[in-house]
Amino acid sequence: MKKIVALMMILALFPLTLGAGSYIYSYWEHAMHSAPGLAFEASINAEGLGANLVSPEDLVVYEDSVYIVDSKADSLVIIDEDFDLKHEWTEFVMTDAYRERTGTDMGTVLTLNGPYGVDVTVNGIFIADTSNNRIVKLNHDFEVVDVFGEIDDPTFDEIKFEPKKITVDPTNRMYVVARNIYEGIMEINSDGTFNRYTGVNPIELTPFEIFSRSLMTEEQIEQMQLFLPTEYTNVTIDDRNFIYATSRVSENNPENPIQLINPKGVDVIKRNGYYPPMGDIQYVEGDNSYVVEGPSTLVDIAYTHDGIYTVLDRKRSRLFTYDSEGYLLYIDGEEGKQIDRFSEGVALDYFGDNLLVLDRGTTTIVVYGHTEFGAYVNEAIHYHNIGEFDKAAEVWEKVIKINSNYEIAYNGIGKMLLREGQYKEAMEYFEMGYDQYYYSKAFQEYRNGIIKANFVWIISGLVLFAGFLIGRKIYKVYKQGGTILYDD
Repeated sequence: MKKIVALMMILALFPLTLGAGSYIYSYWEHAMHSAPGLAFEASINAEGLGANLVSPEDLVVYEDSVYIVDSKADSLVIIDEDFDLKHEWTEFVMTDAYRERTGTDMGTVLTLNGPYGVDVTVNGIFIADTSNNRIVKLNHDFEVVDVFGEIDDPTFDEIKFEPKKITVDPTNRMYVVARNIYEGIMEINSDGTFNRYTGVNPIELTPFEIFSRSLMTEEQIEQMQLFLPTEYTNVTIDDRNFIYATSRVSENNPENPIQLINPKGVDVIKRNGYYPPMGDIQYVEGDNSYVVEGPSTLVDIAYTHDGIYTVLDRKRSRLFTYDSEGYLLYIDGEEGKQIDRFSEGVALDYFGDNLLVLDRGTTTIVVYGHTEFGAYVNEAIHYHNIGEFDKAAEVWEKVIKINSNYEIAYNGIGKMLLREGQYKEAMEYFEMGYDQYYYSKAFQEYRNGIIKANFVWIISGLVLFAGFLIGRKIYKVYKQGGTILYDD
C-alpha cells in the first residue's frame, strides 16, 4: 500500500515523465502537455536491411547516404536515401600511396576493432577505430588513405588513445572525443599531429573549497579527489566550423551539457530561453524505483536549418529541440521496444527534414518527420530569421490554435507588434509569453508615446502648477509683509 501511495505522489509531481504524451516546460518550469513536434514515420531494422548490425554506435548523413559503424560487427554500413543497403564493409584495401609510405605488403587489408564514431566529408570518411587506438581515413572508394594513432601529447604517456567520436572540418582538421580525456575536445591536424584541446569545460569551485585548498600542502592537494572537467559525449561541426558538443551533467557541470564552440575554443551557445538547454529540467534526485532519476544523459546532437538543433537523451529516450536563442521548442520520443520507439538511442542526424535516431538496443533506425505543429514552429522561426516578421506572426497564430499554452508563439507575435509600433498590444503578448525583457522594451516605447502625444498638455500643466506655486509663495510673502506694516 505504501508503494502505491508513493507512486501516486510521484505521478502527481511528474505527470508527464511517465506518460506517452508530448510535453513542454513553461516559464515557471512546469511540465505541460504540448502537441508533438516530431512523429514516427518509419523503422528500419537490421533484418529488413539485410545488414549484420550487432551493436551500432554512430550514424552520420552525407549527401544521399547514411553511414553507420558497428562496434561488435567491426563494420561500416552504408544505406541509400530509400533506406536500402548499399555497402557493408569489414575489410578495407589500401591505396598504393599509403602502402608505399608505410611499407605495407600488397594484398594486406585493414580491419576495424570496436569502432564508435564516424564522420564523412567531401575529403573522405573518418572512423574512430576505438579499440585499435587510431583514426582511419578512407577515400570515397573505401580505400585506406591514412591512419592516425600516434598522438604527441604527454596525456598519452600514461593512457591509451581511444577515440570515440569524431567530426571533421573542411580543412581535414579532426575534432575528437576520446575515452578518459577530460581536458577538452582534441583538435588534431590533417596530418595527424596533435594541436590542442578546445572547448575546455570550466571548473567551478565553491568559496569554501577555494579557501580549504589555500590552506593545504601540495601533498594534501594531491591526495584530494581530482576536480575534473566534464567528459564530452559527442561532437558535430556546422557550416560555420562551429562545434556543437554534448557532455555529461555533473557537480562541476550542472547546467552546461550543450555547447557551441567557436574556432577560438569559446562556448558561444545562447541561453536566452526560460532555462538553459540541458534536456529535462525536472527529475527525481536519489534512489527511486518508480521513475528514472537524475538529469538527462545527452549523447548526441544534430543541427538543421535556421539554427535549430536537437539533442538525444539516452536515459529517457527523449529528443529535445531548441532554437538558436536557446528556447526549447518541443520534446518528443519515448522509451520502448515497439516499432515507433527506441530503447537505447546512441546517435541521431537530420536526413533532409527527417530526423534519424539510431537505436543500439534494437539495432534499428527510427525515422521521425515533423508534425503540423513542428513544421509551423520551424517555419515561423525561419521567417523571423530572414526578417519576414509579418509572415512569422501569421504562422505563430497557427501554432497558438494548435497549442494555446505555447508561450514562445506569443513572444513571436509580440516582437512583430513591437516592430510595427503597436506597443500596448505587444505588451499584452509579451505578458502572456512571460518575456520580461521585451515587455520592458514595449512598455518603455508605450510610455514614451503617451508622453509625446500629450506633451503640450503635460507642459501646460507643469507651467500652471509652477505658476500656482509661485503665486502662492508671493501671496504668503505679501500677507506677511502686510501684517508687519499693520503692527507698526
